[in-house]
Amino acid sequence: MKYLSKSNIKNKTVLLRVDVNVPIQNGRVGDEFRIEQIIPTIKFLQDNGNTVIVCGHLGRPKGKKDSALSLKPAGELMARMLGYKFVETDHALPDYGIRHLIFYTGDLMEEKHAEKLSMAPSKDVILLENLRFYPGEEENQKIFAKKLAGFADVYVNDAFGVDHREAASVCAITEYLPKFGGLLLEKEIKSLDMLLHKSKKPFVLMMGGIKISDKVETIKNLGEKADKILLGGGIANLFFSSKGYEIGLSKIEKDAVKTAWQLEKNFKNKIVLPLDVVVANEKMDRDSIRCCQPFEIRKNEMVLDNGPKTMMAFAKELKAAKTIVWNGPLGRFEKKPFDMSTMALARIIGAVGTRKAFAVVGGGETVNAVRLSHQFEHIDHVSTGGGAMLEYLAGKKLPGIEALK
Repeated sequence: MKYLSKSNIKNKTVLLRVDVNVPIQNGRVGDEFRIEQIIPTIKFLQDNGNTVIVCGHLGRPKGKKDSALSLKPAGELMARMLGYKFVETDHALPDYGIRHLIFYTGDLMEEKHAEKLSMAPSKDVILLENLRFYPGEEENQKIFAKKLAGFADVYVNDAFGVDHREAASVCAITEYLPKFGGLLLEKEIKSLDMLLHKSKKPFVLMMGGIKISDKVETIKNLGEKADKILLGGGIANLFFSSKGYEIGLSKIEKDAVKTAWQLEKNFKNKIVLPLDVVVANEKMDRDSIRCCQPFEIRKNEMVLDNGPKTMMAFAKELKAAKTIVWNGPLGRFEKKPFDMSTMALARIIGAVGTRKAFAVVGGGETVNAVRLSHQFEHIDHVSTGGGAMLEYLAGKKLPGIEALK
């Protein structure tokens, strides 16, 4: 694969595919992390005199325009981060005199738009409207990819978070333009390859969240390298259920109980389950909150966090680690006081990361936990890809990355 950092792309028009699939709340971006990570590649391209056309998707509009899934809020945030003035237009793109982020809403399938886009001055950045408003995007249609390719001289993929999906702007387009991996994509791949091929011992894998189906192949692949596999959240509840414990109202993937049983059989000397849990009734009343051992959960209770003994046990393993991978919160951390385990262990990982251990964290909720615990600068790599990270670490080939080779 050719990386942008090693290229000599100058004075070209570059189509930059990014991951702007971010939560939108009341017309504003709810999580700025992914867009923050795009900015260095845009600046790198502009510093070399290139005109940058940014494209991406949001949500699942199924080939239809949906104002609730417009990329306008993402464009407004991107403009603020770049220090540019935001302009929304579907007309010609004149030189406005100062730097702009131009949110271009014209119908890309019409012939006139290639000419309009070519008029943009190199000091401006163009953001195209949600590509999934066009059926050809998700269908990986060559005709749509060729239309996008007609806007530019070079293609750069900086969208690691979507590279596990086939799409016209990710895969098919690579047949029509010189192709490169962006600065963020390079960082993602090199960090994850470090885990897969150059990890140091002790290696600790920590997994939480509800769904194990998305993570089972990752656990299997990294489990061979890991010395300890720390499990919390809904995944731990699944293992309790496989042992025949009462888990009350706790959420689990019921169809995956057999999967949990098989994983514990394969990695019985590595898997570490919670020693104690924090439970409460369905209303989560303060008077109902208590700490108990996993086999003491009642039918009217749900598991909402790890207990203090578990935090200490997990912390001991993390402090001794030389390599750490974390995906998935360890409880219902978005609601206090059930954030204690997730926040405490995020701080432990931050304390050993960038110094003693090589630490990689990924997944939307996990990244949010890192932000809330103020540990971003202390962790070696925070991945922009949840599903893509898991699939890559499971040893799978990602279509978007394969298309760049």
